[in-house]
Amino acid sequence: MILLSALTLGQRQAGTSGAGPLPGTISLAAFSRDRVIFDSGAGFGLAAATIPLAGVGTAGKVVQARAVSLDDGGVTTTGWTDIATVDGSGAWAGSMTTPRGPSWYLPEVRLKGQPGVTASGVQRFGVGHVIAIWGQSEPDRILSAFYDNTTAPPVSDPEAVQIFIGAAAIPQVHFVTNAQPMTAAVAAMAGTCISERPGEKFAIIFHAVSGTGLRALASDADTTRNWSADKALHDFATADGQHVGLAAMSWFATPGSLGANYGEAFFPLFSGKRVDGSTVTFPATITYAGANSYQADHWFGELYDYSKTKWVPYGPHRFDIDGDMEDATHYVGGAQQFNLANKEAARESWRAMLALPDATMFLPLGLEPITYVNGFDDGLGGWTDLAHPAGNTPDGTQSFARLTALSVLRSAGLTGWSVPEFDQCLWEPTGAWVEVWSSAGPVTTTRLARSEPALAGTFAHWTEVVGFQINGVPAQNTQIAAGRVRVFPNSGSFVSGDLIKFGEGGSTGSLKFPQDHAVGLWKNLPIVDVGASGLNGIPLRPMPDPGVLADTLPAGAPSFTTSANGPYFNEIVNLGAGITGITFSARVNFPALPGSTAILFAQSNIGFDVELMNNGNLRINLKDGTGVKVLNNTIVSTGLSAGVWYEVICAADQATKVLRLTINGVLVATLPFTTPGNGFFQSNRFIGFLSRGAGSLQFVGQVEYLKVWHSVTADGSEPTGVPYKLIAGSAATVNADAWKAGVNAT
Repeated sequence: MILLSALTLGQRQAGTSGAGPLPGTISLAAFSRDRVIFDSGAGFGLAAATIPLAGVGTAGKVVQARAVSLDDGGVTTTGWTDIATVDGSGAWAGSMTTPRGPSWYLPEVRLKGQPGVTASGVQRFGVGHVIAIWGQSEPDRILSAFYDNTTAPPVSDPEAVQIFIGAAAIPQVHFVTNAQPMTAAVAAMAGTCISERPGEKFAIIFHAVSGTGLRALASDADTTRNWSADKALHDFATADGQHVGLAAMSWFATPGSLGANYGEAFFPLFSGKRVDGSTVTFPATITYAGANSYQADHWFGELYDYSKTKWVPYGPHRFDIDGDMEDATHYVGGAQQFNLANKEAARESWRAMLALPDATMFLPLGLEPITYVNGFDDGLGGWTDLAHPAGNTPDGTQSFARLTALSVLRSAGLTGWSVPEFDQCLWEPTGAWVEVWSSAGPVTTTRLARSEPALAGTFAHWTEVVGFQINGVPAQNTQIAAGRVRVFPNSGSFVSGDLIKFGEGGSTGSLKFPQDHAVGLWKNLPIVDVGASGLNGIPLRPMPDPGVLADTLPAGAPSFTTSANGPYFNEIVNLGAGITGITFSARVNFPALPGSTAILFAQSNIGFDVELMNNGNLRINLKDGTGVKVLNNTIVSTGLSAGVWYEVICAADQATKVLRLTINGVLVATLPFTTPGNGFFQSNRFIGFLSRGAGSLQFVGQVEYLKVWHSVTADGSEPTGVPYKLIAGSAATVNADAWKAGVNAT
């Protein structure tokens, strides 16, 4: 609410001579500054603001108010309306409604019974959009001229956009103009707002402090992020009785480490409730994932009245790799700066949180900003500052700022286009290809839109459109075909049960560091040109509905299903002497990862075992003919996922001393033996599938076939001859097999 001021603006008093009207006075308290912006309620489908006014006057008099338009010759000046009655102490307070529009207004009040007694403000106000953006260093870089040396784009309307800063300093407001753009990224954000909503006004409050998390914000004991500082900024920006209409958040760097627990941990800060619907009384201890907890002294309901404020959930921004990857989520060689599996899990948790019954303060999910550049070339053959949008190219911080603005506008229904997502899919009947596309418009890429040359075939994932995976393996041949993405199989043809995904991990499609950064692999991500200012297009939302991409091909070969007690399959006799090579092959699908490990292939005495681990990786043990381990608990980072059909081939050649592992037609590991070996397998040990014996480490899932050869090929693929043993068919067929042990298959 506006505070009363000792300064009265345009105060007038009626004369007292003769038989004139009784004397009356009216005054109007001043706004705290000129060009104050009030929110028009776009998040609720509204287009007008409530303007609080206050002052002093003659007791008992009815006060009327109007908004006087200054920029259109008075065309949009509002009519007089009753707003208050002066109380016995001479004070009054009320509000008037003013529509959203391009003009600045001055407030004017009068006494209803004495229309000649008026008071006018001298400080302007406008009706538009009041937006708060929350986060850490990513949005903070939008404000930083230190990190950005790009040229600011033009700002066509110098009256349109105000920026409020000071979440970790003294709050202040900046008016974005060509002469004083603040930063190139701020100018880009302003230009996008102006382009999408010409003639409208924006007050954007940046609650951004580098290196901070939501748990620190909520806790008074953690001084890395102080709630009091953010509240001071909020109070400064809303000092004249404004309210924030749209609060936006893509805060997944520090808090993204929570992964699948993201929603459970933070939903109370938005809603004042736990995910089970129970009420939280603050201060509170917030528990998540069982025994984990943090102290929350504050929640966003202290700042925002949810009858006036909506949250814009615009999903995780871009997260880049800092080392080579096996696939979209698994890093080669250990922990990396960004645990992309956690970011993916956080994205899924965030989306699940938005679907909770008590998540009524959220608008529909906005776009997810992934088509911009993080980091820059370090000049030494590497890439640095990967956590932050680049400040040396308009494709960095400027693009991130534009995408942020567009996400807010789209979520609030203020754009004429829909968020592009893959919502259409066609599986070609012969399995030759799959096409996916979007009802938002034709799909292309930034590289194609700019007519830049295609990437060389240096790496298999450098295909025309990146970010797709086939059965957990990056797609190697994707093309734009008439506004659709056509995905070709990595080998052979697509069959029933194949799984296609888009946007796993950090949603970048990147696998090689720093090569993917150096060639601008981000330009190969799919986009839709919606006409947004300064961008070639809007990125397709990562991780579309699995139902949309579901395989529609008719079922192929029959399969059988195993349980915790079998079946498994063991040869009746031992291997025999003189065997130098063994190739195991299987096509399997498991509903869940095992609790510990599960056997795919085995030779007794742990002679040649391939185990599925509880994290989706494979562990291999191999012995020579004397029982000496030549591969000892060797882990291959395969990252296999539940619900996916995998063709797994594992070929061990004792003669050339190498083991090769192939998954879905892709050679994923070549493992030379660490010890010489005698060149043979153990002759007195039998081989088998799906268990180590008597149900030990039993594989649970679907199986189409199990094969083994007493030979190998040079590249680790299946030998061309008839397998030594083939187990395939229906449950009835395999249950009758001579190798079968344990309970029956179903």
